[in-house]
Amino acid sequence: MEHYIETLLHMDEVCETFRKHTINKIFKRKSHTSTRGLILYCPVYQTADFKAMKGVVRTIELFGIDALEHKVHALTTIINKLEDRNVVKAEKRFYLWMDKLLEFFSNESVKKQIEDRLSILDSEERRRLNEAIHCFLEDCNYSSVAMSVSAIEFRLLSLMKSVQPDQKLENMTLGQLINEYLSNKDKYGRVIPKKYEPLLEHCNTYRIFSVHPKKEKISKSIATSIIHMTFQFLLDKKLARKTVT
Repeated sequence: MEHYIETLLHMDEVCETFRKHTINKIFKRKSHTSTRGLILYCPVYQTADFKAMKGVVRTIELFGIDALEHKVHALTTIINKLEDRNVVKAEKRFYLWMDKLLEFFSNESVKKQIEDRLSILDSEERRRLNEAIHCFLEDCNYSSVAMSVSAIEFRLLSLMKSVQPDQKLENMTLGQLINEYLSNKDKYGRVIPKKYEPLLEHCNTYRIFSVHPKKEKISKSIATSIIHMTFQFLLDKKLARKTVT
């Protein structure tokens, strides 16, 4: 499985690795340009790095980073060009589009925005979000919702334990954790801003639909909504500062 969060954090390095790999494995070979384009569909080109790069660009709006959102069209165009047979055939064209991608993600201001935004994620949250993004990109909507909300559950548990390190919390389901918090907000220092209370209940409802046979369909639009709300919740620095890991 691709590591999307880590890829975004080190996108310039990942791009450079993919660039060097492609030069060594494709352009330095003596294969005729008429057949070189076919390599586009082979593992030698469709590496884990390239798949992660594509996934990051396809889900770039999840991260709420202004520098990325302003360039989403341009970045999508670059990825599309790198999947064009005519580009893979022509070395100069490949360099042109890779250089554009590298130039953008090598920008220190962009790198700082990405690091500031994603550094607040716990390693366990990153693992769960990577799986959620993977499932989302593969149109596995039920799994995407389940993994997204499990990351929310991890953060909620951490926040509650940071105020009340009670062992009983570890054994609660997400629904029980939410009910426990909402019934005892003062006990838990009101660590969850009021605006997120409906979000928690909404996400838990669709988590139940996704993991239990309730005959409720989880559509792409629902999966999109849940994964967006998940990132909004987890990337809120006010919440992250209180988290005990």
